[in-house]
Amino acid sequence: MSQPATVELQSLLDRLREGDKAARRQFLELACGRLRRLAARILYGSFPSLQARHDVDSVVHETWLRLIQALDKADPPTVEDFFRLAAHKIRQVLLDMADRRRRIEQRETLLGTGSMRLTAAGESASGQTYDAAKLALWTEFHNRVGQLPDAQRSVFEMHYYLGLPQSEIARLLALHPRKVSYLWIAATEELAEVLSLTEGLT
Repeated sequence: MSQPATVELQSLLDRLREGDKAARRQFLELACGRLRRLAARILYGSFPSLQARHDVDSVVHETWLRLIQALDKADPPTVEDFFRLAAHKIRQVLLDMADRRRRIEQRETLLGTGSMRLTAAGESASGQTYDAAKLALWTEFHNRVGQLPDAQRSVFEMHYYLGLPQSEIARLLALHPRKVSYLWIAATEELAEVLSLTEGLT
């Protein structure tokens, strides 16, 4: 996102934090493109089997509803903090969608009915491939991210989800670059087991 757009977002976020509800719509309109890119990256990268029933817009819509509620309590001071919160909420939305999908599949498989009934090859009646093992692995991965210690989670979310370089993360968090590198390595070590299992999954 360009520097002018970030500055404008920061101004709107400041107004939101001061209780200016009129700034909410403007903030959403300006942030929507980045929210969609962030949601698409997580949806297509980690939850491809959900695409049969959900698209990026539905994920963004549900995420924004949760963000509105969260903003009353979380009060993120910067644009980067807002998008870290957004990444967290996107993960929650997709994990909830995955859980609902899993329960529907279990019920339909048990009953042997429904349009999403799986064949022996793991393909649904609609032709959409469904891999429960992959979905379970990605669900575990995103749950593990949420359980990281605060400092590690902040660095991991900003680098992995928001795509910020470590030098920028160091500036935003007022940390020495070596500290950011250490926190990134520590986070990936915490996630090493599940990361190794998700390698190559799309």
